[in-house]
Order: sequence, then structure tokens, then C-alpha cells
Amino acid sequence: MKLFYNGIIHTMNPTTPKTDALLVGDDGRIAALGDRRDLDRPNLTRIDLAGRTLIPGFNDAHVHVAWLGMLLTRLVDCRIHVAPDIPAIVARLAERAQAQEGGSWVQGIGYNEALLPEGRHLTRSDLDQASTQHPIVVTRTCGHVSAANSLALQLAGITCETPDPPGGVILRDEQGEPTGVLQETAMTLVSRLIPEPTAEETANAIRAAHRHQLSLGITSATDPAPTPAQVAVYRQLAAAGELAVRMNLLPNIRDGATINPLPEKFVGDTLRIDSVKFFADGGMTSATAAISIPYRETGTKGVLIWESEELADQMWAAHSAGYRIGTHANGDVALEQVIRIYELLHERDPRPDLRHRIEHLALPTPEHLQRCARLGVMAATQTVFLPAMGATFRRYMPEVCYERAYGVRAMLDAGLTVALSTDAPVVPDDNPLIGLKSAIDRLDHAGNPLGPGQAVTPYEALYAYTQAGAILSGDEANRGSLAPGKWADLAVLSGDPLATPPERMLELAVDATYVAGTLVYERG
Repeated sequence: MKLFYNGIIHTMNPTTPKTDALLVGDDGRIAALGDRRDLDRPNLTRIDLAGRTLIPGFNDAHVHVAWLGMLLTRLVDCRIHVAPDIPAIVARLAERAQAQEGGSWVQGIGYNEALLPEGRHLTRSDLDQASTQHPIVVTRTCGHVSAANSLALQLAGITCETPDPPGGVILRDEQGEPTGVLQETAMTLVSRLIPEPTAEETANAIRAAHRHQLSLGITSATDPAPTPAQVAVYRQLAAAGELAVRMNLLPNIRDGATINPLPEKFVGDTLRIDSVKFFADGGMTSATAAISIPYRETGTKGVLIWESEELADQMWAAHSAGYRIGTHANGDVALEQVIRIYELLHERDPRPDLRHRIEHLALPTPEHLQRCARLGVMAATQTVFLPAMGATFRRYMPEVCYERAYGVRAMLDAGLTVALSTDAPVVPDDNPLIGLKSAIDRLDHAGNPLGPGQAVTPYEALYAYTQAGAILSGDEANRGSLAPGKWADLAVLSGDPLATPPERMLELAVDATYVAGTLVYERG
């Protein structure tokens, strides 16, 4: 047994928000909370917090774990901090191509045209400079846009005569030739040709991502949109006892034109699969989210991925089979489509126990929030986008939208359960402390307020990063707060996030992480 004492302990349990000490049983669960003198006994392992702060482990409620792990293990990192301009991106891709056999695919990830000095997307001609002997595809940081070189386009059969696929766009130059930039479902015209990573490569990626997450105090996470092959690897790792972070999966129902079957349900101590994922529109930072007024630079209004009737049919199949649904929906047009279908599902088959969720919920109207509250719809949103993507927001997003973008205050006031998350590797840094800070101060990349009226309190932000994430995944009975019987998944912070001014929040550090009472990370 372990006794944690002599520090600040935030339980995130409103009935007992603080406690003097916490006792962990040999079964990895919390045995008791209370006064140290009452909990102390012989043969304990005593852990002196020495004034530090103990909280429930962070729950990243929307993070592409397998994808993040691929970035850490096998993809070419094209993010701004390592590739500050297009020549630097090309150089990194060329270096990888030279190390690989001719004809093999080179994959990169993480570029953002809004941050590049060139201020534009990568094109086929840029990527041809890296190699004409290797098919190359680079995914934008948002995951909703990719750029391909000429060989990749040729292999995919994409020419000036290729029509845009439903829910996707092939960008073209003034002569009608493809530029290499593919949006939304058009990306799959190329990506479907890329060989799937092996099961062992995927397993190594997940392991790498989990090591990284544990160093940030993250003990639970939701991976939205894993492929069927990735789901199979998660199942194998769970069976072998190798999932270091407790995982909730939202397997993707649609890959391009392919409709995946509902996954086999599974609920264990480290893995939960009883939800599915739909994409209703694109991304705010790529100007592909479906909105009702034009984007500032492109003049477009984004992309709806599904026709409403087909989306309703697929959602009904999931709802009627008892699956919770998580739908990626950013823009107000997409939100209207999704919320209306959620209403129809509950009208046809009322299921108070089946609470669906919306991923991102970027630009809801007040009416949308009221309707979500009536249905019990929950939100996984990302205030971390404000500092990470602020430049892109201000470039593309209509200014009238600033005040309500990722508006956690309005969501909470409407009565929604809101979990904070990162969407990593969409953002360059998935440290939960950045998410806490941005929820509290609402500052963009340049330190300027973006929708300051949507700020929340430190307690609300921390709750959204712990207990709310557990509620969204259906695990509130066993994690998310510190209470007897729950897993002893804990993070030890160097200071108190509820008493630290937001401007100093990033001075805090995760000193230790525990999963089921076992030390799994300690800061050196």
C-alpha cells in the first residue's frame, strides 16, 4: 500500500474537493482519503509530496495516439519548429527518400502554410524537388489536407480530368491541373495506395506515444478514428497487458468511400471500444469546416463530408446497436446537420443512457448549445488550438466568429459536459498545462485575446481535463477523480494549477505519474 501525504491534493470530486492524504491499496485502486494520522499504518510505502500537488491523471479526451506515435517513430516531421520554411521541409523529405529504396513511399506530417514564410501550401513541384523516384505525401497539421508529388498523383490516377470525390476537393491551378493539394476525402485517392504499417510498427508507435503521454501526466486518452487495423493492435496490446495509458477508442466508420463495419464491443481495465466516429466536415484551420459565411481568404464555405440521409442511416445503425457516437463537427452548418440527426435518433429510439458526443464543437450557435443540452450531448473541444493555431484562425476565420470559437464558457453555461483535449499531433505540443492555460486566459499565438468572454475558471479547466474526460468515455465510475474504489491514476505536479496565475502555468512540471498506484514516470 502507498500513502501520499504532505502536499496539496485536489480530488476533483465536488463532495470532497481536498484531502489531507490518500491511501492506495495493493489492488491499484484508491483505498481511502482522509487525515494522515487516520490512514497511516505499518508496512506502508510513504510518499512525501513535499508541498507538491497531487491530482487525478490527465485525460486527453481527443488525441490521435497511434498517429502521434507514427510521428514519433516513422513519419517525417514537417512541423514549423523543425522545418521553418518550404526548403527545409523539402530537405527533410529528400533526406528520408535517399535513405529508402526507390519507389517506396515517403510520408510527412505537420506543415502549416499559415506559419510558413511562403504563406502557401506545399505543391507537387515543391515535393518533386525532394524526389521524383519516390511517391511523396505530406499531411497538413490539421489532418484534413495533404500535398502529393507528381509520382504520387500519377499512381493515384489524378489528372486534370479527375472529378472531385464526394466530400473532397482536388485543388487545381489556372490551367485546371492538380496542384498536388488534396482536401478531405480527396486525400484518400492517394492514401489508399500507401501500404499499411505492420502490426508491430503500429504497436511500437502506440508504445512510443504512451511513453510520451505518461511524461505529461496523461493516464487516460481517447483515440478518435483509429483504423480497423489499429483497433486490432490495440486489442492485442490490451490482451498482453501492454497498454500503459488507459484507452477509449472511437473507430472510424468511413475511410473515403469505404464504410467500415461496427467494431466488436470490448470493455476492459485498459481498453474500451463501444463508440464510433463520424466526420461531418473539415477543419477550422484548413478552411474546410462547413460554415454559413465565407472564409476570409479563400471565399469558400468548407466541405460537408456526408449527404444527410446517408449520415443519418449510418448513425442509426450505430445508435440502434447501442454504440455511442462521436462526430467531428466544427462549423455551424455541419453542427446543424449533426444535431438534427442526433435529435432524430433520440426521437426514434430514446436512449437516456446513450450520450453521444461532438468532437471540436468549434462554432455552435446558442441554439445549437441549447439543443445539445436537451439531448445530453457532450463535447470534446480544444482550447489549446488558440495558441497553437491562432495565426491560422486569424487568417481564415471570419472575424465575427472569434468570440464564440471553441467557446467553453458558453458550453458550460448551457449545461454541457465539456472535456478538454489536444487533437495531437495536430498541435505541436500536447502538454495539458497549455490546454489549462489557454482555457483560462484565451490568448492566441501572439498573446492577444481570442474570445476572452469564453474564459473559464482554473477549477473548471482542470475538471474538464480529468473527470469530464472520464464521463465522455463512460469511465467516470473508475477514474477521473480521487475517490475510494477508483483507479489510483495520479499525476504529481511541481505546483498547484488552481493557484498558479495563467502567465506562470507553464512553469509547472509533471514530477511523477502513477498508473494503478505504480510509478510509471519520474522527472529526472
